[in-house]
Amino acid sequence: MIELETEQVQERGDRQAEAAARVVQEAQPDVLVVNELTNNLQEGEHTDTANIDAFVEHYLSVPQRDDLDGIDYEHTYQPTSNTGVLPDEDYDFNKDGNAGALPGDAFGFGEYPGHYAFAVASTYPIAESEIRSFQTFEWADMPDNLIPVKGEEGVVTDPEDDETALYLTEDELDVYRLSSKTHVDVPFRVKGGTVHGLFAHPTPPGFDGVNNFNGKWNHDEVRFFADYVAGEEYIYDDDGEHGGLDDDASYVLMGDMNAGPGRNRDARPLQPAQKFFVDNDDFNTDRLPTSPGGYQHGLPTGTRFGGDVEGVVELIDYVLPSPDLSLRDSSVVWPSEATTKNGLLEDVNAASDHRLVWADIATNPGNRGK
Repeated sequence: MIELETEQVQERGDRQAEAAARVVQEAQPDVLVVNELTNNLQEGEHTDTANIDAFVEHYLSVPQRDDLDGIDYEHTYQPTSNTGVLPDEDYDFNKDGNAGALPGDAFGFGEYPGHYAFAVASTYPIAESEIRSFQTFEWADMPDNLIPVKGEEGVVTDPEDDETALYLTEDELDVYRLSSKTHVDVPFRVKGGTVHGLFAHPTPPGFDGVNNFNGKWNHDEVRFFADYVAGEEYIYDDDGEHGGLDDDASYVLMGDMNAGPGRNRDARPLQPAQKFFVDNDDFNTDRLPTSPGGYQHGLPTGTRFGGDVEGVVELIDYVLPSPDLSLRDSSVVWPSEATTKNGLLEDVNAASDHRLVWADIATNPGNRGK
C-alpha cells in the first residue's frame, strides 16, 4: 500500500482501499500482510476497531466486482510499530539540531505513533500466545552490526556543504532499536502443523547522506530474519526470550524488505537481499515470481514501479518459504497493458507503487517442527 490511513478503512467508499481489495481478491491469499497500514491503536484518537479488522470488514470481505469473491479473514494481527515512537529521553537521531522531534527522532520515521505500520490477516488460526515480537531489540546488540558510530574510523560527523551525515553517539547506541517498524514471528496453525510467518518492513536504504546510515540499517534489518531462522542465540524478543527458530521449524518470510538483488534498489556494495535471501539456502529463492507487467517494464521479477524514482522497476517484495515447504506456484499481480482485463492494471496502479506477490505453498505437517 501507499500509506493507507484510518479514515480510509474505517468506512466504506475509499477508492484506494477498494482498488487494493480488488487486487487482493484477484489472488485470494490465505495469509495477507498489508504494509503501510496505520496502526490506529497507537494513534492519539483510537477507534473501536483495529484498522486491519476494518479493512477486512469494509473491503476485503465484500466482493469488489461482480466476478470477484470476498475473503473472510477471521484471524488478524496488528503489531505495535516503532514508527513515530519517541524514546523516553530526547535524542537528535537525525542530527538536525532539534532533539526529540517527529518524524526524524522517532525509532522509526513517522509523523505519529503507528504511522506506516503493517498488519496481517489470515484464514488460518493464529497461535496468539506464541507470537514473538522484536520491536525493542536494540541494534547495538546484533553482533558485527554496521552502525555508523561517532568516533569510529570513516564515520563523517561534520559533512561539507549541504550533505547529510547520520550516525549514532555512544549514548544513542544504548537506546536505538534495530527495527524501523517491528519484526514479528506469527505462528499459523495449518492442517495440523505450524508455519511461522516472518514479517518486517525494513527502512528504505536512502535519504541518509555520506555515512550510508539507512543503507546499513536496512542491511541489518534484512539480516535479522536470516539470523533468526539460523537459530542465532544473540536474538531476544520483547518478552526477554532468547534465541531464534528451532531447526525443524517451517516458515515463510513475507513483505516489503526494501532490498533487492542485482540491479535492484541495493545495487550497491552491501547487497543484503543477495546475501541473506538469494544466496541463503535457508530460503527458497530458486524460482522468483514474475509478471507480464514486469516483463513489459524490463524486470520480469519486479514488484515495485516508480516510487522514489519515476519509471524505475525494483524487486523488493517477497514471499520466501523455508526449504522444506513445496513452492507449487507464484506470481506478481501486475498485468501488462496488453494483458490487463476488467480494469486490473488501473487497480494495481491505484492501490500502490508496490505489486502484490503471492505464492502457492504446500505444507507437510510433521516433517518440520513447531
